Amino acid sequence: MPPIPDSRPPRFDDPALTRLRAILGARPAIEIDAPKLKRAAVLIPLIPQEDGWSLLFSRRSKNLAAHSGQIAFPGGGVEEGEPLEAAAVREAHEEVGIASERVELIGRLDDLITNSGFLVAPFVGVVDQRIDYVLQATEVDEVFEVPIEALLRPDQPEVNYVAFRSKRYPAYFYRYEQHEIWGLTGRILKHFLDFVWRAV
Repeated sequence: MPPIPDSRPPRFDDPALTRLRAILGARPAIEIDAPKLKRAAVLIPLIPQEDGWSLLFSRRSKNLAAHSGQIAFPGGGVEEGEPLEAAAVREAHEEVGIASERVELIGRLDDLITNSGFLVAPFVGVVDQRIDYVLQATEVDEVFEVPIEALLRPDQPEVNYVAFRSKRYPAYFYRYEQHEIWGLTGRILKHFLDFVWRAV
């Protein structure tokens, strides 16, 4: 009888994180030149666990004018003259209470354009210790962590087509417990996990 294939996802441990640092450090991010678009930056926070690493996500407040109630990485608009990486770290501090001195940026992913007209720069940051999150109530309703292994399962992501302005577009859907991660965050997450797969 042939052996049953191992369906367990690979482990993302400290050696894998070291390899991810090298992978991200060796490649320049693709930067889009679109000066008419509004600039934004997000942080992809890697949070230490007892036996591995998780990613931090937030759910945006239902009272926001744009992207209300959606799951996102901490982030927001870039202030005039502000470096993109500084904006990502600042927004994470303001939205969920991650102090800047707790974050080590290890790489930048490619720019993305949102349907709402933002040009977004995602940054990967390692948080050096667990913290008590402090939410900015006007912008964030909740935060939650997802073990990276849960996002590397064989059934992740699911690709579905969604309608936008009378057209249909493919979108990545990641699911964890009661949470459904898709849209811009799903696109950023897929891009990030493509590098994680090379590191595990």
